Amino acid sequence: MAEIEKIREGAILKLLTELQQDKIPLKIRRTDTDDECLTYIADIRKRKRALHFLLNPPEDFLKTADAANPSRLRIEFIDKENIKYVFETGGGEFSRGMMWVGFPEVIHRYQRRSLFRLEAPHGTRLYFDVNDVRYKLLVINVSLSGTLAVLVSLTKQMEQELKSYKSQILKDVELVFPSKNKKEQVSVVRIKRCRIIRQERNPLTRKFECAMEFTEVDENEQKKLTQLFYRWQREYLRRRRLMGV
Repeated sequence: MAEIEKIREGAILKLLTELQQDKIPLKIRRTDTDDECLTYIADIRKRKRALHFLLNPPEDFLKTADAANPSRLRIEFIDKENIKYVFETGGGEFSRGMMWVGFPEVIHRYQRRSLFRLEAPHGTRLYFDVNDVRYKLLVINVSLSGTLAVLVSLTKQMEQELKSYKSQILKDVELVFPSKNKKEQVSVVRIKRCRIIRQERNPLTRKFECAMEFTEVDENEQKKLTQLFYRWQREYLRRRRLMGV
């Protein structure tokens, strides 16, 4: 299942500029003929007071175009984070082998919700109980379907009890996200049922790690987790862009 985010206005210019700079290939398809090709954004300019991006498609793609009645274009691409984007726009105008395409009103961003893992914000914690003992874990990364975390403290007895819980269901697990600033409270997401799918001592850090799968989450808690996840993801991607990664 994919989460669809709509990108509009100034964010479109920023995104298309990044595509031009990174030379991300675009798959262009005419909606009336199904002709398609791969090309890149060559430039971004204003024409008739409107922003356009310039494409340099193959000659055979241009030859089949009807300049008098250009069809709409469906454009797809995959960014450096392996995220898919799709949008439609007018068929464009042709000049000296270049295709001038007007900016779309909206670009759809498709995120595979259950698969994408995000480095957890510093201070994210996971809590659960086994045999009346409270376990506290530091979260390394998180997705909408699970997490990887390390035990803060672990005795031999706790390790033995944890190993006996492999593939068994843990109930009422708490995932606690830190606040963004001092004025905000921490955000707690309650996972109704969770399963330990892997547990081992990391040979490099010597920390005891647990990979967890969320098997049952109430609708309201899932909605809260989704909102928090995409909020932190936007922060993560913004930092990567600022670092030029």
